Amino acid sequence: MKPSVLRRALALACAVLAGAAAAQPAKQFPEASEAVPELIEAWKQADSICRGVPGGDVKVAAACLSRSVYGAAINERGWCLGKEGEDNASMDWHECAAGSLRFPPFKLPDF
Repeated sequence: MKPSVLRRALALACAVLAGAAAAQPAKQFPEASEAVPELIEAWKQADSICRGVPGGDVKVAAACLSRSVYGAAINERGWCLGKEGEDNASMDWHECAAGSLRFPPFKLPDF
């Protein structure tokens, strides 16, 4: 391979890698100390309140928001809930892979 072609290929590879690194969102919970099993248990507890009680109560709203926070924190640790095309009843927590579903990032209030 000619040096000029090799340089262009290397430059393109560096640009792609830099773009991929820039595309990954910053962690919302980089200092968190909870382990994945602990977060999954907290997510399950919040989920049971969020899904099990009719809306309108403050504790239901808090549980649903908590579930989203726990989900985002679990995703940051490389774990996902469900896969594309999977029905809700079949979804389970697993190490993220291609096709895994992730919780969307959200803006936390300043504390």
